[in-house]
Amino acid sequence: MLDIGIIGAGIGGLSAALALTRASPSSTITIFEKSQFRNETGAAIIIGPNGTRILSRWGFDFAQAGALDYLQMRRIKADTIEEDSTEQFEGIEGLYGARWLMFHRADLHAGLTRLIREQSERIHLRLGEAVEGVDPEEGTITLSDAGIVQKDLLIIADGAHSNLISTIIGRNYPVIKSPMSMYRFLQPMNSILANPQTRQFYHNQPSGFTTFYKSEVGRPGLLLNTYPCRGGELLYAALLHPTKPKERDVEGWDSPASIQDILDDAKGFHPSVRAICEGATDVKVYRNMWRDPVETLVKSRAILIGDAAHLMLPTHGQGASQALEDAMALEVLFDKSTKSDDVPHRAQLFNKLRVPRVSAVQTISNKMMGSPDKMISEVKRYYDRPVPGPGAKTFSKEYNDFFFLYDVAEEARKILRL
Repeated sequence: MLDIGIIGAGIGGLSAALALTRASPSSTITIFEKSQFRNETGAAIIIGPNGTRILSRWGFDFAQAGALDYLQMRRIKADTIEEDSTEQFEGIEGLYGARWLMFHRADLHAGLTRLIREQSERIHLRLGEAVEGVDPEEGTITLSDAGIVQKDLLIIADGAHSNLISTIIGRNYPVIKSPMSMYRFLQPMNSILANPQTRQFYHNQPSGFTTFYKSEVGRPGLLLNTYPCRGGELLYAALLHPTKPKERDVEGWDSPASIQDILDDAKGFHPSVRAICEGATDVKVYRNMWRDPVETLVKSRAILIGDAAHLMLPTHGQGASQALEDAMALEVLFDKSTKSDDVPHRAQLFNKLRVPRVSAVQTISNKMMGSPDKMISEVKRYYDRPVPGPGAKTFSKEYNDFFFLYDVAEEARKILRL
């Protein structure tokens, strides 16, 4: 039986709590969350089969969360509305043993919260508890207002702007800001379908991406991604654009933005594409950012997971899926046989398992728009398994196999047996 402290109640922190209480039901888990409740806002999110496989094992209710199967990607030229290409993603569950799903982030977060409440009375959520620091050797957490608490295992899941990373890796771990930012908003799908201009893109179409673009992202240029979420009630839209001077210091996911900024950027779009944006409310802007891979995720009794451990660009939609993989690795490695004295050794097994995998995924996600040969060469520095070739496209079968065939639970069991 362990006494476990988790810092952060986002998708990564909640997943870790659920995984660890499943692994050791008698353990006590406390989640320290600096806000009054970390209700995931954002907008929408895609979870690949490597992540939904884990959610299925936990008994996650996909229907209640309004999840939709990602079935296609259509690329449509934003200025002429000519269809450039279409990729169909049928038979995903048969190929990979799990579904490829789209969620509203808040619905995924709420579903994890429900599972925690249903499956354990030993998980305690302490809201408004800001963490000032941790001592990985002693297993202590220093709270802003409540002194120091002692734990057997510390899970650091406080996101992209964590101030605890340097304590674990022993050096500064800077966020790298992309020259591109993203406007994000939601539109009611019934309004989109009622408008003849926008209806043409979504009526009688399978769920999935519709990607409108005006020019290639890497030039840089503009790209508008849209896809449904919340059971088809909402359409998520994200306009990738060169960062404006007033956006350079934006922090977090939910900085407010103006609909006029979107319309100004989209002035070269076809009127039917611009109509998707018109009337949008509650527009947010996010500065795309990432970190480079690190040599360790672990120090003694403390483990980094999620964005705190491996922040990446959303190129392949793998950020949350990697957090779920982290959680499942914890579930296998910290089973009910784990004693307090075993924690540092089990943490090193986590490190051995996760560092190569997340380093490869980070590199692919962060450097996909650069030289393919250089990117793949860097991936091979971290990862000694087969990887996609330099000519593979973003959502090709080569990449899907690389991401989706990986079963972190099985890999964790293997490393535990060594």
